[in-house]
Amino acid sequence: MAYIPFARKYRPKFFREVIGQEAPVRILKNAIKNNRVAHAYLFAGPRGVGKTTIARILAKALNCKNPVEGEPCGECENCREIDKGIFPDLIEMDAASNRGIDDIRSLKEAVNYKPIKGKHKVYIIDEAHMLTKEAFNALLKTLEEPPPNTTFVLCTTEYDKIIPTILSRCQRIIFSKVPKKKVIEYMKKICEQEGLECKEDALELLAVASEGCMRDAASLLDQASVYGEGKVTKEIVETFLGILSKETVRKFLKHLLESEVDEALSFLREISEKGYNLIRFWESLGEEIRKAILVKSLQNPEKLVEDWQDYEEFKKYPLEALLYVENIVNRGNQEARTREPLWAYELAVIKTKIVKDILPVSQLGKVVVREDSKQEVKEEKSPPKAVPEIKEEIKEEKEEKIPSVEEIIRSVEKRTLRKALEEAKHEERDGKVVFKLDENHIKNFKKELEALKKLYPFLEFEAEVKKKSSSQSEAKLF
Repeated sequence: MAYIPFARKYRPKFFREVIGQEAPVRILKNAIKNNRVAHAYLFAGPRGVGKTTIARILAKALNCKNPVEGEPCGECENCREIDKGIFPDLIEMDAASNRGIDDIRSLKEAVNYKPIKGKHKVYIIDEAHMLTKEAFNALLKTLEEPPPNTTFVLCTTEYDKIIPTILSRCQRIIFSKVPKKKVIEYMKKICEQEGLECKEDALELLAVASEGCMRDAASLLDQASVYGEGKVTKEIVETFLGILSKETVRKFLKHLLESEVDEALSFLREISEKGYNLIRFWESLGEEIRKAILVKSLQNPEKLVEDWQDYEEFKKYPLEALLYVENIVNRGNQEARTREPLWAYELAVIKTKIVKDILPVSQLGKVVVREDSKQEVKEEKSPPKAVPEIKEEIKEEKEEKIPSVEEIIRSVEKRTLRKALEEAKHEERDGKVVFKLDENHIKNFKKELEALKKLYPFLEFEAEVKKKSSSQSEAKLF
C-alpha cells in the first residue's frame, strides 16, 4: 500500500475531529441542524488551519444519507465517495490555476444542472482571491441567486483581496491560528497512533515552527520522525529544522548586551558555515529579547511568559539597553530582506558595541567623564555632619531674603489688584506694612488678599470707608 503522509492521513473527516476552530464548526453544525445553510460562504484565515477540510465536511454533512446532529455518518456511500474525492456533486476548483472569466463561465453553465447523486451540490473555490476582477464580476449573479440545493464555499488566505461585491453576497466565517497547546496535543495523538517516541520539548519546537498551522505541524512531525528513525527528540528537531536551542540564543543575546562584538560575530559566522538557518535564528533572537523585556518590565511576568524563570538573569541589565537591542534586532530583520542576511546581521551586531555604555535614565544626572574619556557614575554621598557653629552659618545663609513692597506688588498676577496696590498708600506700623485700600477692593479681592497675608504674614490691609456727612474717611482694619 502507498505511503500516506501524516497531513493527509490524519486530516479530520468529521466536525468533531476539527481542532482549534470551535466557532466555525458550531456555526456550520447549527446551520445544518436547523436547515439554514447559506447559498454562499467565505472561509478566510491563515494557511493550513482547516478551511478546505471543513468545506469538505460541510459537503459530506449536506449529502449524508444518515446525518446525526449535523454530523455526517461517514459510512454511507456518499460519505465514502467524498472521502475518496470521486463524488460527482462536490466540485473543487483551484482559483490559482483557473482564475479567468472562461473558467467561471463554464462553472455557471454547470451550476444550472441538478445534483447527480446527492441531495446538495457544493462548489469549493480554493484560493479565491486569485480570481481576476472579470471572473469575480461574472460570478456575482450566480452567488447572489444560485439554483436550489447549491452552495458555494470560497476559501482564501488573503481576505482583503476579495472585492466588496463578493463579500456582500457571502456569509463570512473567519478562521484563526491554532493555539500551541492544541497543536502539541494533535501531534501527540499522531505519535500514539504511529508508535513514535516523542518528547514534549521536541513537539513544542515543532509547534512553534508550524506557526499555528495544523497541516505544517503534521508535515514537520512526519519529516522529523523519518529523520530520527521513529524518534522525535529536541536534538533531532533542532538539527532537522536547522535551529538552535533557546539556551544558545540567550547566550548570544548576552554577548550583545555586554557589547562583546568579537564573540558575537564569531558565533554568527560559525553557525552560518554549519548551515543553520540565519533568518530563523534571528527571529528566535527577537522572541528571546521580547521575553526578556517583559520579565524586566512586569511585576507578574508569569501571566505572559511561560518559562519566565529562564529570563530572570536579564533583570540586571537596564531596560534602556534591552529596548535598544530589540530595536537593533528588528532593524536587522528588515535589512535582511534587501541584502545578504549574514551581512545585515553582522552590521546589527556591530551596532551593539555601545550597549554597555547605556545607563538608566535615573543615573543620567550622576554621570561624570574622566580624563580617559570613559563614563563613570558618581555616587551621591550624604554631607558630613557640621559642628554647631557651621550649622548656624549655613542656617543664616539659607534664610530667605524678605522681599520689598515693590517686589510683592509685581508678584501679584491679577492686573486690577496689582494696579490697586500700586495706587494705594502704605505705611509701616508695629513691624508690619499696612495698605489702605478702597472698601470695594477689599470685598472684590478678599480671597487674593488673604492669600497674600498667608504668604507674607507682615502684610495688613485696611479699608477706607467714606462718610456721607463728612469728607474724612474712617479706617477699618481688615
